[in-house]
Amino acid sequence: MKIILFLLCILLIAGTILFCIPSGLTHVSSVLGAVDHTTLDFPADFSWINTPEPLSFQHQLKGQVVLLDFWTYGCINCIHLIPTLDQLGHHFAGKPFVIIGVHSAKFANESSAQNVREAVLRYGINHPVIVDQDMQIWNMFNVNAWPTLILIGADGSIVASLPGEVSYDSLEKLVSQTLAQDHAAGSLASHPLVLPAQAPLSFAGGLFFPGKVLADQAGQRLFIADTGHNRIVVCSWPDRAGMAKLLAVYGDSIAGNRDGTAAEAEFDAPQGMALSPDGTILYVADTRNHLIRAIDLMKQTVTTILGTGQEVYDTTGGNAGTAQGINSPWDLAIDANNLYIAMAGEHQIWRMDLQNRQAVPIAGSGEEDLADGQGISTALAQPSGLALDGNILYFADSENSAIRGVNLQTGEVFTIVGHGLFDFGDTDGPAQSALLQHDLGVAVWNGNLLVADTYNHKLRLINLGDNQVTTFAGSGNPGTGTSGSPVQFYEPGGLSVAGNTIFVADTDNQRIVMIDATTGQWHEVAISGLSSPPAIEHGVTQTTISVPVQAVQATVNPDEPLTVTANVRLPFGTDLTPGVPISLRLTDEKGNLIGQQTISSDGQLPLHFVLNLQSPGFSGMSEQWTLAIYYVYCTSGNAGMCVPAQAAWHLNVELKTSGLGTEIHLPAPEN
Repeated sequence: MKIILFLLCILLIAGTILFCIPSGLTHVSSVLGAVDHTTLDFPADFSWINTPEPLSFQHQLKGQVVLLDFWTYGCINCIHLIPTLDQLGHHFAGKPFVIIGVHSAKFANESSAQNVREAVLRYGINHPVIVDQDMQIWNMFNVNAWPTLILIGADGSIVASLPGEVSYDSLEKLVSQTLAQDHAAGSLASHPLVLPAQAPLSFAGGLFFPGKVLADQAGQRLFIADTGHNRIVVCSWPDRAGMAKLLAVYGDSIAGNRDGTAAEAEFDAPQGMALSPDGTILYVADTRNHLIRAIDLMKQTVTTILGTGQEVYDTTGGNAGTAQGINSPWDLAIDANNLYIAMAGEHQIWRMDLQNRQAVPIAGSGEEDLADGQGISTALAQPSGLALDGNILYFADSENSAIRGVNLQTGEVFTIVGHGLFDFGDTDGPAQSALLQHDLGVAVWNGNLLVADTYNHKLRLINLGDNQVTTFAGSGNPGTGTSGSPVQFYEPGGLSVAGNTIFVADTDNQRIVMIDATTGQWHEVAISGLSSPPAIEHGVTQTTISVPVQAVQATVNPDEPLTVTANVRLPFGTDLTPGVPISLRLTDEKGNLIGQQTISSDGQLPLHFVLNLQSPGFSGMSEQWTLAIYYVYCTSGNAGMCVPAQAAWHLNVELKTSGLGTEIHLPAPEN
């Protein structure tokens, strides 16, 4: 077999050599002898995802051809492989072939089984995943690169080790040959291993892993990249309690790259956005399509303005429009006729001339590292957030856990916070010693920088005057916060600032958060009229009951909260996994949104919500409300499948305009 090996960079860290390999290049090397295939198996106590029981080479996997994917969920090259593996799984459906993800964490935050579960849901991974504690499986197989694929034959022997992004054609050929050889040798099982599929999840707010948010105060609009639903949501400017109305949706749950009207258009995991100076064109980084799209907000149409639709590794650029291939654009910024692109997949910052659509890199050589200097002689690592302030373009250099900048006049690239690929943490103080952890977003506020410190579940503030880094919001642990308490986040991916109002894409909490920067008061943005796409809603287990007629005193004063205590029924052997968001949506008899809240599950019942009611939805002194709770229950133990569920109650309510806050106790739905 022809061997092609191209190393972009080799890093010697604690005796482990890590290869950074561009897409499309493969290396096949034997690791025979490194592992004793007669005793090959996974550690018994490791956590599994997407399988109802731990898998074993000595039992369920016996006679199966197995492809191990060593990955870590913040790695762009690992993300690139996910569609390839999905395609491979579909192609060999019905064959004795199993794909297993081995999640070997780079960052401390990525070592949590719950956080890995969220990443599996976010990226739509359907194959089983094992959480590799302390990289024990990584070391067992002598792996030294993210990603690395290891193919294991039906007899348990190692067929090949392939670091880097391997093409579908190469994998399909190799798996086909192995299946044929093992069948001829009589070692292949007669039937495939069949595992249940993960059902789609649905949340009360209608969003699914929103990656970025863009505030348009002048136009009184909010733009949301509803990344997990492959769509762009446009809503009105939220009121002081976070209530907004849906204005438009571009795309739906179907991943694709079709141009056309709002209803016809398709996206695939869109992320960053930028608005033209006149407010008529919204530019979108269509990340997994490797495209830049333009939404005409007046005509409500979508067109492609940059990219071929394929992942292209080109670090020089110079072509225009759809003749220029690009690689995982993650965020955008705009200045007059220039569109700046955080090209995460090529570890560069690009500039596109919006008049002739020519695109070229302005920072980063394509090498994944941290090196300052001039323009494309420097090194970046997966830039994922942009913020423009005059002649300075700041960027969140995520794999370096850094905040950096490029002077657009001189071309100088400099670092404010960050030291390199393996220097991360959660430390405030002087910028030269402060530590972040895989930050994905940055914004300018009051002459300083706010950072979405994603893996630390925080917003950080960088004072550009005294170069001090402080924690602005968030506890450092995943959570949501409750009404009247400090806000918490779960892997926030983006933020946008308008005056003293901060909007945060609180990605793993499935919500947008609105913060008053001067007071710290915050609200979850609730969008009336927005729901999950119909195909998603139909996949949710639903239970609805009617509460007997009762008079419920409900204040319409937003300052007097409504407390809801509710029980849901869980099947035997399942639980509410701590940390998984649970959301509530309250509507009146006309379907108007009255209140919405997301809480972080502590794994216990009953559930407790505190809502501020919104009076504009009330039509009279007596109404029927519908209260729906969206939750997820998972099987217990070290292997798990998660099932989305929804419980709804119909309440007959007597409204009063004054009085103390009301408490409603809801019985568990009958099965």
